[in-house]
Amino acid sequence: MNTRIIKAPLGIEFSQINDNESVFKKEFDLLSENNDDPISAWLKSMRAKGKVIDESEPTIQLLVELHRKIDTLSAEIKNEKKDFLKLEYSIRLDSIGHNLIIFEDEILQGGKKYYGRIDIAVFPVRKMPLFFEALDSTNARIYLMHERDIADFDSYITARERSIIRESKLKV
Repeated sequence: MNTRIIKAPLGIEFSQINDNESVFKKEFDLLSENNDDPISAWLKSMRAKGKVIDESEPTIQLLVELHRKIDTLSAEIKNEKKDFLKLEYSIRLDSIGHNLIIFEDEILQGGKKYYGRIDIAVFPVRKMPLFFEALDSTNARIYLMHERDIADFDSYITARERSIIRESKLKV
């Protein structure tokens, strides 16, 4: 594999896929960028019509995120919550690379396929659903993610690499 590996203790929930792949695929599709909240759908529509100007993008993104937070608070007050599938494991990863995740413990079965959700600090913060295949007991290759999640995952890796480089320069 030609990818740099970086330390990234991200939270991940996952389960092995047996004959239940369709159940996992349904949740994967529900967490798709195609099923955004109404404000995101409106924003995409405005972008498609060319009505969003580049200079206003950060302001618009912040307003959209505020709208999402208000929706979250409203749902909390009303005792509504998103129900995610109950997955077998909930642990932290050791490291990541482009299309690669590395676990601290020997928890995987080589050659087996898994469905998972990674908690990742991107904007907006969200759970990233993914399918991965175990290469051995600690290493896995991601074989399916949403387009937006791939871009954000790769951006997170780049940001982590920069942060690690800055930290190493401060230690010298």
